Amino acid sequence: MKRTWASFEDRVREIAGHIWGRPCVPARVGGVAVDGVCILESELHCFVEITVERNLGKVREDVIKLQVAKAAAYREGVHARCFCIVNGPVTSAMKEAGEPHHIRVMSVDDFTKQFFDFPAYEVARAKAPFGSSINPITGEADDTKYVPVRYTVDGRKNDISSKDVADFLREGRNVILLGEYGSGKSRCIREVFRQLATSAVEEFCHPLAIDLRRSWGLKESGELIRRHFTDLGLDGLQASAIKAFRAGSLALLLDGFDEIGSQAWSNDNSKLRVIRAKSLEGVRDIVVSNSGGTLVAGREHYFPSSEEMFSALGMSPKETVVIRSKNEFSDSELLEYFQNRDIDVDVPTWLPRRPLICQTIGELAKDQFETMFGEEGDEIAFWNHFIDVLCQRDANINISFDRETIRRIFVNLARLTRTKSANVGPISLSELQTAFELATGAAPVEDASVMLQRLPSLGRIGPESNDRQFVDMYILDGLRAQDVASISLLGDEAIADATKANWANPLDDLGQRILASEDRISEKSKLTLAAKAAKAGNSVMASDLVASLLREKTEGIDFEGLTVDNGIFILLPLDERQISNLIIKGSSIGELALPVKSARNVQISDCVAERVTGVSSQAALPEWIQRLDAGELDSVASVSRIRKIGLKPAQAILITIIRKTFFQKGAGRKEEALLRGLGKVATRSLSRTILNIMIRENLLTTFRGDEGTVYSPVRSHTNRMQKLLDELAASADPLWADVSKL
Repeated sequence: MKRTWASFEDRVREIAGHIWGRPCVPARVGGVAVDGVCILESELHCFVEITVERNLGKVREDVIKLQVAKAAAYREGVHARCFCIVNGPVTSAMKEAGEPHHIRVMSVDDFTKQFFDFPAYEVARAKAPFGSSINPITGEADDTKYVPVRYTVDGRKNDISSKDVADFLREGRNVILLGEYGSGKSRCIREVFRQLATSAVEEFCHPLAIDLRRSWGLKESGELIRRHFTDLGLDGLQASAIKAFRAGSLALLLDGFDEIGSQAWSNDNSKLRVIRAKSLEGVRDIVVSNSGGTLVAGREHYFPSSEEMFSALGMSPKETVVIRSKNEFSDSELLEYFQNRDIDVDVPTWLPRRPLICQTIGELAKDQFETMFGEEGDEIAFWNHFIDVLCQRDANINISFDRETIRRIFVNLARLTRTKSANVGPISLSELQTAFELATGAAPVEDASVMLQRLPSLGRIGPESNDRQFVDMYILDGLRAQDVASISLLGDEAIADATKANWANPLDDLGQRILASEDRISEKSKLTLAAKAAKAGNSVMASDLVASLLREKTEGIDFEGLTVDNGIFILLPLDERQISNLIIKGSSIGELALPVKSARNVQISDCVAERVTGVSSQAALPEWIQRLDAGELDSVASVSRIRKIGLKPAQAILITIIRKTFFQKGAGRKEEALLRGLGKVATRSLSRTILNIMIRENLLTTFRGDEGTVYSPVRSHTNRMQKLLDELAASADPLWADVSKL
């Protein structure tokens, strides 16, 4: 806890009392007023003179006082050890003034080291990793410059900084830091440690950052502290660290309450609660025993309730500050992070902004970076690399498991979510155990139980429940795709079980593209599996495979008469690839993407689509799409909606000009009014080119108005222009083709 002293003398006397374990008080010895006297034994005393003035003359005066006191004590049969403590650095001359008389002249910092050599600890601790703030592949400490981020506080409206967290600990308060995987909890602890270290000696508040994953099976505070110093190679500081802890001069930073291993697995909630409490006995003891501030960090979903969390950690709900890491960087934080690492990247819209994901980008080799974030970009390659990193990161924590084992567990869990009503879960403890057994061939015991409870991207579904759910659809969607690809590699019995399962949750855009890129399974095998799924009743699996086969490739795809009945498509992309011999009926479609690139013998009937893109009217749908119940189509009703369609700049300008001239009241429009609202899209040269094309094709005429040229429509072309607006990218109109080339 941060100390406040009335004077520098009080500070030194308290430190002396901790060093020798006896009160240090002012006293007169042989007629001399000594600033501090500590009686170790009846015949052994310590005398301390304390000076704020840092000059040789004052030191010599204090040395003389100590000589007199020492001589007087000797006459009484007392041996005195004498110290002259200076508030600041001491010179060689100052030390030499006391040496002939066996009086040690020391700075207050050097004197404090006799209590606890924090500078030595600080150097050793800074070289070691802080929790999971490491290179996720090599496991080496991550020394990347900290990006100042904000943290939320339960019960408060305003966010706080790492400095505020450090202040809580200086005040002796308990803090719980919660966050999902890769949200920067360990980085926060590293930064709080740094801030506390800058004033540790002056404020008598020394930060100790303990990685709890290295504290398995320890049940007492002293055991945790000793193990920590042994791990750092500082065995000689163990005793003084324990003394500092008992003196309340430590601010403890305990990282990873969810990473302490339990010794058993149970599907019974009450038994599992006992297991968690037992694994955290050492943490609870250190929290309860520490009179300084304590911060404990971990993943929120490890505990099914806040009540259990406070109880297991030994903290009071009313007196504890609960803070949370935000899951993603803000725009400014993201920019600063990449600037600190001298990385020039245009962040793609698909990229989640989790700190761990950004760190993964920073660790990419040059050729990997160019592939994934160069001019073309490759989201699929990055996703696969990130999942490898994520699994390796957990494998580094749980050395009993390799990356591929953890990945198989993830894929098994992703399969389980296919039948869930909430899409992402819930996943029960028994289902977690099943996923583990399928991946390893054995039931979870010992450290496996804690691994399952803290798997990254899984969170609890709510208070008072041990059930889990995926909290990151970016991860889940890709895992589902990998699961589908692996099904065809299984035996006939396993394929039959999967194809007749009643799945409810389909792949999204990313999952479709990951499945499309899977090289473990050929397109022919995907088509065969889709046919089996459609026949056996797993229409969602069939939908996923069809959607993945529709993703962009140069050659066409023949579905060989495949029929998908009652399917579910989050996205049905008909605009990427030439297709033939496919029937989809009675299906639910999130987004139907048009225009069709090319279709032969294709039928879509009696389907419901929440949104249809690429056309703005049902009249523009191909004739083989029948009885489609479309909720929303692309709209050209306003400039803002035109901009949202995703057209090329020239196409957006053309649509805007047509809408404002042919379908708004008035005899014509000035050029400025025609292009208002398009912003930077409508450059003057490009706009003039398009207007000139329309005049050349006799679609527009001009006349001189009061304020310049006015453009008027040739009304005989109104129907043609309406058809072009309806069809948009599906239009075969020569005007659309000419403008699209610009």
